[in-house]
Amino acid sequence: MLGSAELRRHAAEFEEATGLGVRLEEEPGRILVVVERAPLPPGAFRLAVSDLLFMTDPMYPVSAMDMFWTEPEVVRPNGDVPASAESVESYLGRPWRRYSWHRNGVWNPARNGLLDHYEFVQDRFAREVCA
Repeated sequence: MLGSAELRRHAAEFEEATGLGVRLEEEPGRILVVVERAPLPPGAFRLAVSDLLFMTDPMYPVSAMDMFWTEPEVVRPNGDVPASAESVESYLGRPWRRYSWHRNGVWNPARNGLLDHYEFVQDRFAREVCA
């Protein structure tokens, strides 16, 4: 795949920078990126850590990453589902909660990538704590 070499390099850099594991799974027309056991803001959700799922395609990093998925149990402590996270979908043989939270900004392949998308997710989670 065209983007997979660059994505593998970014995954290795991500693992080194964060200490988190990354798995890449290729399917026809897309690449699934699983970040293993990512920490969540303390007290914000029922889980303290969750696997995260990002999706891209063979054109990565030219193609922008958007949205992300978590384990279905990533809900507020009282069980409420955050806005735009109501859908549960199946990928890689397991359920994932889709967080339809969008970047709403320009994706620049020269500076945006896997680590940048993870930072976007962490920022959105942090803002959820304040909501």
